[in-house]
Amino acid sequence: MNQVLFVVLIVIGITLVLNIIFSITKNHRMTTQIKSLWDRQLPLENFIRANHWYDNQYQTYKHRYNEDELIDDKTWSDLNLDTVFQYMNYNFTAIGEMRLYATLRKMHTVEHQHLIASFKEHRGFREKVSLILAKLGKAIYPIFPDQLTVRSSNPLFLIATYIPIVGAVIAIFAHQIGSIIVIVSFLFNIVLSILLRRTYIDDLNSLFYTSNVIISAKKLSDLEGAPEINVNFNHFIFARYFSHLLGRVSSNDEAGAFNIAFKAIFNLDYQLFHLIQHSIKNYEDEVMACYDYVAEIDNHYAVALWQKTLPTYCHPEVHEQKAIQFEGLTHPLIEDAVPNDLTIDQHILLTGSNASGKSTFMKSVALNLLLAQTVYTATATSFNYKPGVIYTSMANADDVLTGDSYFMAEIKSIKRLFHLSTSQPIYCFIDEIFKGTNTTERIAASEAVLKYLDANPSYFVLAATHDIELASLLAQKYDNYHFNETILDDEIHFDYLIKPGKADTRNAIELLRITDFPMTIYENAKALAESQDQSKTSSN
Repeated sequence: MNQVLFVVLIVIGITLVLNIIFSITKNHRMTTQIKSLWDRQLPLENFIRANHWYDNQYQTYKHRYNEDELIDDKTWSDLNLDTVFQYMNYNFTAIGEMRLYATLRKMHTVEHQHLIASFKEHRGFREKVSLILAKLGKAIYPIFPDQLTVRSSNPLFLIATYIPIVGAVIAIFAHQIGSIIVIVSFLFNIVLSILLRRTYIDDLNSLFYTSNVIISAKKLSDLEGAPEINVNFNHFIFARYFSHLLGRVSSNDEAGAFNIAFKAIFNLDYQLFHLIQHSIKNYEDEVMACYDYVAEIDNHYAVALWQKTLPTYCHPEVHEQKAIQFEGLTHPLIEDAVPNDLTIDQHILLTGSNASGKSTFMKSVALNLLLAQTVYTATATSFNYKPGVIYTSMANADDVLTGDSYFMAEIKSIKRLFHLSTSQPIYCFIDEIFKGTNTTERIAASEAVLKYLDANPSYFVLAATHDIELASLLAQKYDNYHFNETILDDEIHFDYLIKPGKADTRNAIELLRITDFPMTIYENAKALAESQDQSKTSSN
């Protein structure tokens, strides 16, 4: 056999053999690793990739929703939802991460309890699903298929793929000419491949990732116990077989470099890109169904494992009355959190000392309202609620870039609560309202705002303040609750339990003494506070 043709066949053969060997080795290694993840309560990747794009799905599609009913950036920040997301992120895939992020923004739900139960109870099913998802992985954070622009192909560039093969055939009859054609075409294709890849690398990566999503969806749907999917996979022959044989673009396994070199000498990326692109764009709805199918299954695995890490959780129940009832409620990020029981059927005004638990309690209620509506989980022994939108005004700060003062930041944060376009109940959580201004105007403005919100039956408000006066001023409209502390042996002790009524203790001046401020300052401050209290009492 002609040497040139022999070399070409050897290169193709080596590529196929290496892919098979590395695929078997990688599968064995990954299978071994996956088997221990569940029991060890670990994600496959315990780090954040530099190329992560968690909010891609949310940012791309939020305009299709009523954005007033989603979790806005301020609420996301106030509730530390980036951290909550990372605690829950046991996803194997990039699209799973993007869907979970969008879920916590209230775009999706993870609520199929039979699927979560299957992950918990059936080890074989769990490990098969995990292996399929892990192979898809997170090496690429794709552009969604419906966002890709169809690129027209150049016939000359498509022909370039076949020139080395033609040269090898010619070499059988004319060795020198055929060899020159093969060598020159190899070099030409390498240069062409490099230049072309620069122009469409993101689309190329996304397209190959999409091919693997389709492959993964087919494998998952074939598993016994997996959800059904309404997709005709025969529409995606090129995507399912050719991309799999050649390996994923930007693959980081041992075969990756060899695959890229092999594809370059035949300009296969360009060829496959256009072959696969047309089938994907022609059946775009089915491809998007594959994306959501794979990501949703990944999310259910993540939530199932996250639930396994929780000391206590329950499945919340929905009721029609505008009220929140819970027992044993805790904050999902706090270890050894003190549980609280409460029925909230009226606005609440929380008072209490610094660090007594007001903010944490409000965040606990808000977070569990969100988790109940999105992942059908609450960190409580029981949780009953009526679904609604969630807004917070809590961790305000001045902004050097915009020039906004602390108080201006508060004003903007609270103003956004007034004109929300939704028919759902609106749960508002306001911490230390108007903290950034003087006492007289703070109390007046706070009273006015809280009365304004009360006048709209859609609103359900939990507010916290240090201004005890507000408890009396709003007593007819807001139920008073408080957190308190005890001072024992010059140490402040908090029990973090919510109690009815307004706060009757203060610790700011006592903290001056405990932290060794000059005694004169402590005594003067205490005397002045007592004098002011007496003045208020006599004026009333």
